[in-house]
This record gives sequence, C-alpha cells and structure tokens, in this order.
Amino acid sequence: MAEIAIEYAAGSRLRPEAETARRLIDSYLGDRPDVDGVTLSPSTDSVFCVSVEGDRIWCTDPREWIDAMEAVTAARGRLTELS
Repeated sequence: MAEIAIEYAAGSRLRPEAETARRLIDSYLGDRPDVDGVTLSPSTDSVFCVSVEGDRIWCTDPREWIDAMEAVTAARGRLTELS
C-alpha cells in the first residue's frame, strides 16, 4: 500500500492549499486499493511537495499559485509506475 504525503511550508498561507490538495488526491485516488492514505506535514523548509512512499514526486514554488490537480496527476503517475 502506498502512502501519499503532502509537505507544506509551516507558518504560511499554505495549510488551506495543502488541505485542498489532500481532498482532491483522496477524492481521485482514495478508492484505489494501492493507496494507504494521504497525510499532511508542515515543514520548516519553504516547500509545497507531494511524496509517494517517501519520494518527492512533485514540488512547486510555494510563492506561486498551487495547482492541486497537478499534484493529483503526479501522484497518479507515480502509483502507475509502482504497480
């Protein structure tokens, strides 16, 4: 089972963005039998990244607009590679 993690810069406006990305990933991928869950983790680094099984697969500049659907696409692609 794959664990998907969203890491976001703590102390910034990114928590709501991370929650949105988590909901979208869960909505699009949560019913897959190979997905164990989606977690959120604040980071001391200035990042917004999605990891699958501990490997960062998608990162974006947290100062820019965050497209959560890109995160979904990246996670879906990585899960396909792991299958």
